Amino acid sequence: MSPPDSANIHHCMVVRSILPYRKVVRKPPRVLFPKSLDTLGDHVRTARLQRGLLQRDVAKIVNVSEDSVTYWENGRAIPQIQHYPLIIAFLGYYPFTHETDSIAGKLKQLRFCLGYSYEQCGEVFVVNASTIRAWELCHNLPSKSKQSLIQARWRSLPDFLTKKTT
Repeated sequence: MSPPDSANIHHCMVVRSILPYRKVVRKPPRVLFPKSLDTLGDHVRTARLQRGLLQRDVAKIVNVSEDSVTYWENGRAIPQIQHYPLIIAFLGYYPFTHETDSIAGKLKQLRFCLGYSYEQCGEVFVVNASTIRAWELCHNLPSKSKQSLIQARWRSLPDFLTKKTT
């Protein structure tokens, strides 16, 4: 006897469950606010949840991808400095805790609020990037004329960014 022609064989199997099937769908867990505001992502998440926004909404406001916002909120990444101005505007306050009484602190706040890299900030104050970094780290002080320029630019920031919160 020859083997059956495979083209003519039809395999048909009916599967019937003898157990009752019931699909259980659980409600997603409640979204929790961060316990403390340690990172910029914590600030973004808190503001987003308080306003009832989705990560997609924040991404559009800040002009980044939805994944970026997710990574910030989960601590997997930190925002690039060029996104700081829109993030700060979204938050409505300056979220960083460094001091702002010294020239170094004012320069850092100015750089963060304007989204300037060290290079861009150096172009504004006509020095190189390593000099800006050294000023921020208090390795040396800017000249009196540069200090005056930094002070003037810092004073031009909106009040809500330069006021101390207690």
